[in-house]
Amino acid sequence: MGSRTRSLKISLVGTVALLAAVLCVPFGAWGLPARSDDEILSHFLWQEFTELPAAKRPKIGLALSAGGVRGFAHVGTLETLNNAGVPIDMISGTSMGAVVGGLYAGGLPVEKLWEISAHLTMQSITPDFNVMGLFRFLFVKKLPSSANLANFFHQQLGDIQFEELKVPFSCAAMDVKTGERVVFNSGPLAIAVRASMNLPGIFAPVEYRHRFLVDGAVVDYLPVESVRKMGADYIIASITPPDFFSTTPKTVAAYLLRVGDVRGAAMIEEAAQKANFVLTNRVVDVGTLELDQLHKAGEVGIAEAHQKLEALQQSILLFALYDVVQP
Repeated sequence: MGSRTRSLKISLVGTVALLAAVLCVPFGAWGLPARSDDEILSHFLWQEFTELPAAKRPKIGLALSAGGVRGFAHVGTLETLNNAGVPIDMISGTSMGAVVGGLYAGGLPVEKLWEISAHLTMQSITPDFNVMGLFRFLFVKKLPSSANLANFFHQQLGDIQFEELKVPFSCAAMDVKTGERVVFNSGPLAIAVRASMNLPGIFAPVEYRHRFLVDGAVVDYLPVESVRKMGADYIIASITPPDFFSTTPKTVAAYLLRVGDVRGAAMIEEAAQKANFVLTNRVVDVGTLELDQLHKAGEVGIAEAHQKLEALQQSILLFALYDVVQP
């Protein structure tokens, strides 16, 4: 360990000396804004890190929490990380995190995700939604189906399998018969994402492979451990904590969703402690199923990621420093 430490120090000294030689002319002389030595060094090291081959740097995983419409903040997270050159080697998502993560892992560009926010409606999720939706929910024994969500995924990505994704991805659901967490990382993507976002008490369980599946948020609100098991060395958690203060539930469905959020808040706190860096997207005054507020949630994700971007880059560099500066 001693020789590794010495070589690390030598490399750092060499790097700083090189920078001092190259940057001996003040930035102002070139008509550029003045920058501190720390900013120059950080920028240089970040560029070095982003240019490393994937095999020569730590694998970075992204855990995307549940949260209903609030979870669309993850789109803003992805946009900011992409623009900053933060490599994303694997993703695990739950509920809306599974929707956003699955579409992105399937190769859908962030720009297309933003377009989806303008067109995603309850009809995109269930064929049973209409003006009598609340009446059906209160008085009909059969819950609405979430079948249209799988159809929506087919429209966007075709009949894609996990094995065909551009970025390794996993998502979770819960078997209501056994209470088990069911992790999907192979087979058809659409049915897995549908199950992961299949809100219990709102939609009928998804029957698949002899299981009856509902929203993974019940058992894995923030899938940090899932993305670690996929092989991530460094984990970024993008979370959308529940908002208990801006709105008061006014319907049966809203009360059911609030109960889930209370449990989810406890799971977020525990799982977030196991991540290397946490982005906390506080989307307030937006209900779980208010799909017309998707864009608002996405903008919150952009603001949070931009605010913490420098701290995130420094955290990643400290974690990967030996890989960046070794001879």
